[in-house]
Amino acid sequence: MSPSISAVRVPSKSEKPTAAVIFVHGLGDSGQGWKSISEHARKSPEFDHISFIFPNAPVIPLTVRGGAKMSAWFDIHQFGGVGDKHDYDGYLKSVKAVEALVKEQIRLGVPAERIIIGGFSQGAAVTLGSLATLDTKIGGFLPFSAPVTQFLDVIGSEERHSKANLNTPVFHGQRTSDPVVQKQAGDRASDFFTKHLGYKNYTYKVYPGLAHSVNNEEFMEIFDMIRKVAPSN
Repeated sequence: MSPSISAVRVPSKSEKPTAAVIFVHGLGDSGQGWKSISEHARKSPEFDHISFIFPNAPVIPLTVRGGAKMSAWFDIHQFGGVGDKHDYDGYLKSVKAVEALVKEQIRLGVPAERIIIGGFSQGAAVTLGSLATLDTKIGGFLPFSAPVTQFLDVIGSEERHSKANLNTPVFHGQRTSDPVVQKQAGDRASDFFTKHLGYKNYTYKVYPGLAHSVNNEEFMEIFDMIRKVAPSN
């Protein structure tokens, strides 16, 4: 997969954007599936200065589905990140693709510190990969339900880990009844970033009883972070 990927783009309503949100979808979804974030934002002039980018994952054969093709940021050999076979190459290419979108926004004049990366499920795993490896300090990260445990050692390695975002705000949402990304996986990822890699501004919040979805409270965390790190001018 090339670092250049298609995306659903919602331009700012202001003449020139001064902030950007890149939100990465989950397995089998598309950028269009998360466009509701921008639709909600457009209800208030408070967010007119923001461009929204919703990248589309490539359609690839999925091992866990017997080779059936679907949109995915990386192949899955076994659900839950278990086993000894993982698509490191596909995952790292997806992380690089999101990095390319960040660089694109910077070239368009958006200040790096006013760019936010978020994602759900596979998209959240890519978001945490960006947190660990991005060599540019940005505004914030919003991973929700991230199946990233199998990739932690790779993105945390001396070769790939960047300290650029050690103090950047992170909100990591996890739920207790998620059958896809179980709570212990979220716990491990949070511990890895905060205790092993030393991230200082990392909020990990567990929601009781929720399954594999984003609730309204988490949805509002997106806009809360925008208000904090990229308010309207």
